[in-house]
Amino acid sequence: MNAKKILIIEDDAELARFLAWQLEQNAYQVSVAYSGQEGLDLLRSQNPDLVLLDLMLPGMDGWEVLKTIRSTGDTPVIIISALGTESDIVRGLESGADDYLTKPFGPRQLIARVQTVLRRYESTASRGVYDNGRLHVNLITQEVRVDGRPVELTPTEFRLLSTLARFAGRPLTHDFLLREVWGEEHIQDRGYLKLYIWYLRQKIEPDPNHPLFIRTERGIGYRLIGPGELGVHE
Repeated sequence: MNAKKILIIEDDAELARFLAWQLEQNAYQVSVAYSGQEGLDLLRSQNPDLVLLDLMLPGMDGWEVLKTIRSTGDTPVIIISALGTESDIVRGLESGADDYLTKPFGPRQLIARVQTVLRRYESTASRGVYDNGRLHVNLITQEVRVDGRPVELTPTEFRLLSTLARFAGRPLTHDFLLREVWGEEHIQDRGYLKLYIWYLRQKIEPDPNHPLFIRTERGIGYRLIGPGELGVHE
């Protein structure tokens, strides 16, 4: 199996070298860019499997880099930043980041996040199927099963569940879910989202009062657990 390619976009040379070394010790192939434009150039030429992106970059900042990445493709992006307020994290996720790591963070946390994001992309995006061992969602045939039992969902319920499944393991903001499922004109209608999350939980959760699959991310939105999480959190 070919080594996964990671692109680090980080202007702190010492930190970038340390992160690269940690990733290389875990069999990843690593490239480093020290500015936003250099990072975009490497992204186009090397087509990495994942990007680690600092926000406070010289010239083109990380927000602009993320916007450009998302306008041209779906390469997974993990933000690594000293900006760690709730509003920063929400903005990062809303802008399309797959995860957000606040500096300082440990090597084990970094590797775990990288593995989780890559595993999600491999297991769901490539096959069009989400499966955590109990909940099965086929994004193509729109088939949903819980513990082998077929579940009937309305079109809106399935749009919401399929959006959560496409980004399984990633916290999705209220605004992102409203925009994806109901459209831009409903961006303020959080009552829609809360109600349909309740509908979904009634149909797919073993115990709707203690959700196992759809987790509430306080202050952010909701997250469908990643395919490999169930055994860890049960």
